[in-house]
Parts: sequence; C-alpha cells; structure tokens
Amino acid sequence: MSIFRWNRQLFYKTLAIFTVVTVLCISSACKPSQRQFGPPEKIIIAYSTASNAVLVYIAFANEYFKEEGLDATPQPHSFGKLALNAVIEGKADLATAGDTPLVLSILDGKMLSTIAVIQRSSRNEGIVARQDRGISKPADLSGKKIGVTFGTTGDFFADSFLVVHGIKRNQVRFIDMKPDEMAGALDTGRVDAVSTWNPTLRQLGRDLGNKGITFYGGEFYTETFCLAGSREYIQKHPEAINKILRALIKAETFAKQRPDEARRLVAKFIKTDKSVLDEIWDIFNLRVTLDQALLLNFEEQSRWAVKNRLIPDRTIPNYLDFIYVEGLQTVKPDAVRIIR
Repeated sequence: MSIFRWNRQLFYKTLAIFTVVTVLCISSACKPSQRQFGPPEKIIIAYSTASNAVLVYIAFANEYFKEEGLDATPQPHSFGKLALNAVIEGKADLATAGDTPLVLSILDGKMLSTIAVIQRSSRNEGIVARQDRGISKPADLSGKKIGVTFGTTGDFFADSFLVVHGIKRNQVRFIDMKPDEMAGALDTGRVDAVSTWNPTLRQLGRDLGNKGITFYGGEFYTETFCLAGSREYIQKHPEAINKILRALIKAETFAKQRPDEARRLVAKFIKTDKSVLDEIWDIFNLRVTLDQALLLNFEEQSRWAVKNRLIPDRTIPNYLDFIYVEGLQTVKPDAVRIIR
C-alpha cells in the first residue's frame, strides 16, 4: 500500500470521527440543561434550639443548604412543639420536632409527613427533683408536683417513667410550663420536680447541685427527633426535599468526622454553653434515617395518647401514610428501612 493511499485512509477515518463527535456535541447542546437556573428556591425551616436538631444547625452554619441551591431561612423556636406549630400555622415550610408533638398533631387531624429522623437518644430526657422535698428515689415522686411541657417528649417521658416505677398518672400533679420557666418553678417551690430535656436538664442539675437529683429513663424510651412538614408542601416540592436531605447528610458526615468543630459550630449557632454540649454530645445518634423503629414509636405514643384521653378517642392511623420515604430513597436508599 502506498504512503499516499494510507494517508488518505487515515484522513477519512479522522474526518469520520470528528464528524461523529461534532454531531454528538451539537445534539447534547440542544438538549435542555439539567442544571437549574434562576434564583435559588426559598424555604423556611423552623427548628428547636434545644440541642435536638444538631444536623440542621450544622447544615445552616456550614451553608450546606446554600450549596444545594436553596435559600433557606432559619426560624428558631425554644422547643420542637413550637416549631411544628409554625408549620401547621403556615409560618414555616419544614420543622424539626420530637415524636410526641408529631403524633399528637396527626391524631388531631393535621396532614403532616415526616421526611427523616435526624437525631435519637435514650438519655436526652430526664426528671430533675429537689432532694430537700423528700425525693431521693423514683417512688418518692408519688404525690408530688411535676413541671412538664404538655404535648412534648418531656410529657411522654414523664408518664412512661412513672409507669415503669409503679406510679399512676393520677398519683402526681402535672403542671404545664415551658422549659425556661422550670428553674424558677423549682426555686420557688411551685413544683417539686420537672421533666425535660437537654440542655435545660443538665443546666437545672448543675444549678441545684447537692440539693437536686436527676433520674434518667434508660432504654424504655428513645427520643426520636424528626424533620417534618405539611403533606401538601412536601408533595409539591420533591426536589427541594431532596436538596434538604443531601444537605443534612453532609452535616451527618461533618459531625462524624469533625466532632470538636461540630460542637463549636452548634454551640455558637444555638447560643448555648459549649461545655454543656461537650458533656452531652455522645448521648446523641446523629443519623439521617427512616426505619421501622419510627413506626413502632408513633404507634406506641398513639396508644398512650388515646389511653390518657389527650386527644379524642379515635382509631390509630396507618403511619405509613404520614411518612414520606421517596426523598430519602432517592438520595440515600440504604438509609430507608421501613417495611411497607
């Protein structure tokens, strides 16, 4: 074969390859872009500042929501029930809330959906009591006045704690109060004990010193903190939900890999004492999940609510209808372990 002929064949092969590549490039350019243009989607996230929404704090502090293309506005509340009420009242799009207010709201007819569990702990709840009021063991709570924030995890924990120790609900006097009212109530004698969560729990114990005693529940109750929103909002904004979940998963990785820096960020974000966070950090399981334990928890608390007539007597719903699994299945399928 002559050099001329070989060069001509090489030329035509090169030309053919160039033509194919050019056509593919033009074809690709003509397709609609997968990237979103225009301003980032706005979303309002109501959250509890009571150290039980750590991944949300980190996601805001490290601008993970912004990285995912969201214009997320933080809306702080002193505890989760208030944050959830903001969603119910249309003042926020999503909220961090404990299992108890979620269950009570759903039983009250609110159309809410949980998109993820973001934090768990079996030692975040407790009862702080005054020893100088004759309380040195759980049985001594019988006949006493106990401060509780009604409709919250502290409410469910207190009742469960009493049942475990053989005390009926009508053998104590529960007094409804907010966490920031509890120190004054203990100090003035308005109550003999309070049921609450961290960091209030740990701070009250510190303040009372030798005059106080703190009872924890152990394994009979695991506080489950969730991210939830109205069913309508979640169904209309599936891509925003995916972005939220991706941001929270980034926060989960950050908390696992850089715990010291995470504690510093969280303390600054929620304006709390870092030394308290240092003490309680290891009691939290910071993972973005949806699992069967969530369903069992919701069902157990529903039975508790009906038994104690906290809501009108009604059939316990199928909580699968109140959990949005599609988002986490898309973003991190191995984090979804719910039997459907």
